[in-house]
Amino acid sequence: MDRIMAIARKHQLMVIEDCAHAVETEYRGIKAGTFGDFGCFSFYVTKNVVAGEGGMIVGRDAELVARARTLALHGMSKDAWHRFSDKGYKHYQVVECGFKYNMMDLQAAIGLHQLARVEQNWLRRRALWEMYGQALSGLPLVLPTPPEPQTRHALHLYTVRIGNTGTSPDRDTFLDNMNALGIGTGVHYQSVAEHPYYRERFGWDPDQWPNARAIGQQTVSLPISSRLTDSELQRVAEAVTQALAC
Repeated sequence: MDRIMAIARKHQLMVIEDCAHAVETEYRGIKAGTFGDFGCFSFYVTKNVVAGEGGMIVGRDAELVARARTLALHGMSKDAWHRFSDKGYKHYQVVECGFKYNMMDLQAAIGLHQLARVEQNWLRRRALWEMYGQALSGLPLVLPTPPEPQTRHALHLYTVRIGNTGTSPDRDTFLDNMNALGIGTGVHYQSVAEHPYYRERFGWDPDQWPNARAIGQQTVSLPISSRLTDSELQRVAEAVTQALAC
């Protein structure tokens, strides 16, 4: 981020941070989303703060934040909360062409209550992360790289690499084996160039990015959630051992 911000300052560029998975993330004591001009967080059902859908934008410039609010609701000058209040109806105006990007009040309320548990949930995921490292060490797979110094990792996904040691099944066979053992897994993610749209639209060839392709074909995400129990994690670890042996 230091290098990115230096380039942005030199060329007078705006920096918008994609913080979809990074509510807890810090770099040198600075929260993700607060380095640049805007930070964008996701509260989709697969994230660490869940509201069902929607997200949050944070920003430094009050005028730009106000414009983002306007754009999120059809370009209207007042949202429903301010149009229909105890003080009576207030007229609104459409001040520019906007979008239907507003979050439901119910979703926002759910999200607000979860903010109080962000630290508690992160500490639980950290404990699970360490337990995985102990349980899976010595198996023919690659464990996640430790976080860099002065960095607080969100610990959002626990990803391992399968099939690159020569002594284990390929990734997709491993996925099938885990499914047969009743354990859900994920892939985060295939390389962009492997998706048909990008190949057809831009003529991209996955072979142009062999490292990204290799990681995309080997990566597996194991279950990790603050609700996961120690015994459930142990069951996952035992299933991984069995799936690698098949």
